[in-house]
Amino acid sequence: MFATALSGPILGRIQATGSASMKKTVVKQASLKSLAGTALQDWESEMSWEAIRALQMLGSPETLAMAQRFATSKNRHKRALAMYIASQLRRERYPKRWHSGSHEYAMEETQALLLAGLNDPIANVVLAAISGVGHRPHPSALPALLAFATHADANIRFQVAFALAHYHEDASVEALLALAADPDDDTRDWATFALGSMHEADTAEIRERLWHNLGDSNESVSGEALAGLASRKDERVIAVLLERLDDDCMVFELDAAEMMASPLLLAPLNAIRNAVSRDEDSDSYWHNRLDAAIAACGGGEK
Repeated sequence: MFATALSGPILGRIQATGSASMKKTVVKQASLKSLAGTALQDWESEMSWEAIRALQMLGSPETLAMAQRFATSKNRHKRALAMYIASQLRRERYPKRWHSGSHEYAMEETQALLLAGLNDPIANVVLAAISGVGHRPHPSALPALLAFATHADANIRFQVAFALAHYHEDASVEALLALAADPDDDTRDWATFALGSMHEADTAEIRERLWHNLGDSNESVSGEALAGLASRKDERVIAVLLERLDDDCMVFELDAAEMMASPLLLAPLNAIRNAVSRDEDSDSYWHNRLDAAIAACGGGEK
């Protein structure tokens, strides 16, 4: 289907790494032209991703026009850059003293670019477009996403699993059920998360898939399945938690215990609290989730 093979990291997971000085070099007072040049010069490098992130926050008629121009370029990297810009183009709120953060910019125009990008002959461009219609869903993208769900390349399937988390049609659920059994760990992980936590549908097929993935050798897949079952109040989760709840358990187990809110889980949760110490090096988030689970299951303050 595509003219080139994939290379490099899984595209669409825009990296947030890089030193502070690097970020300042790329972002501070940079023009659109210079940012685009940095993004294209060493494609998929840390500097390239930082430039892309900066471009995404510069929502304006000029940035949109550049993306639209790049989208029809003969250069595959320019077309992919157009997709990445379109996928998350935002504009800072003004005046800053009244609002903070940013808001989505040119939604209809960027969705049009992304939908066209799904038909590109180059895999890297399609990857960026699939990621984009995950960030900016559009009903017209669903048929293409369903077609790509069985693609031979795991990177394509991963991006489809990411995107389908935001599409709640029956066909999306069916595709995610298949992707949750994918041989690729990342794809299976995200599809399990999408089914378990992003979709509210509660069918026998979904529960069966989540229950099967509960025994997955990948801890994250198993944890996402546990969370999905707990959110549906599946009583089988209690027996699983009674086996898994100990002082080495992950946040998945603590969150599931909170969602189940069963007094049967109070004893092992209290045992964990009594067994672990809290100091400045402790994982405060993990301890907060433990406290929340204990409270939900009927426990009071220590």
